[in-house]
Amino acid sequence: MHAFFENRAERFDTYISRGLSYPLHLHPHLELFFMLSGETTVTVRGRSQILTPGSLAIIFPNQIHSYTAHSAESRATLVICELARTGGYVDLLLRSHPKNPFLKPELLHPNVAFAIGEMSAEHVRGENGNVYAPLIQLVLARVLPLLDLKSNKSADYRELTYQIADYVGGHFRDPLTLAELARKLGVSKFHLSHVFSEKFGQSFSSYLTKIRLACACGMLTDTVRSVTEIAEESGFESQRTFFRVFRQQYEETPLQYRHRVQGGGGLKKAGGTDLLTLKKGFIIDIKSIR
Repeated sequence: MHAFFENRAERFDTYISRGLSYPLHLHPHLELFFMLSGETTVTVRGRSQILTPGSLAIIFPNQIHSYTAHSAESRATLVICELARTGGYVDLLLRSHPKNPFLKPELLHPNVAFAIGEMSAEHVRGENGNVYAPLIQLVLARVLPLLDLKSNKSADYRELTYQIADYVGGHFRDPLTLAELARKLGVSKFHLSHVFSEKFGQSFSSYLTKIRLACACGMLTDTVRSVTEIAEESGFESQRTFFRVFRQQYEETPLQYRHRVQGGGGLKKAGGTDLLTLKKGFIIDIKSIR
């Protein structure tokens, strides 16, 4: 499975994130990011905004986006759903994108917070999945009139950033280099370096490291695998390198991170298969990466 070009199996998912920081990725689902407390910088199609409580980011299908929480106490409700639940809005969501996908609290109708809260509550209770579609459509009915929508160009789906996200997402465990990636995508490494700087806001090595760290954090959180195994399976060339970049990013060791976040969680099971959560709601079969 490509970790950062996600073809999700779930028809619907919602959860409250805490301190969520996640590199650039995309998927064919509609995503809502509703800020509850603290601050998080959300980036969509290269445009960034600091979200404060009550703010909303709406991510249309196949739009590259990322999150950077400003603290571990930053909380947000994420809603991710397949387009079949959006009713008559499917064509609009596929053919366009918001020029500015961020909405401040004072612009939002009270129904938006209500609907997102109800979806979250229903999902936790597991009572009635039939309510998701009308609640999603209620949010869209209130939000879409507030957005300046731009038509997608056919080139958007051939854009180099999408090709990068797709290829790196499928090969980040390999000893990947900028030169090799450039060769695979048929561009010069100098042009590719410029794309990372301009579109991704970081170097190739920084982007690759963040993807590997996200994978490692998922395994530290939801498996009992050794740090050595996790370092290797996340694509790091050595355990020493893994420890060094992990401490630079999180200001703690991998084991300290595991002890802090596990909190009695334990390993998820599904049909006898070990699973890990890379980003809560994005489940990967561990056997597929062995």
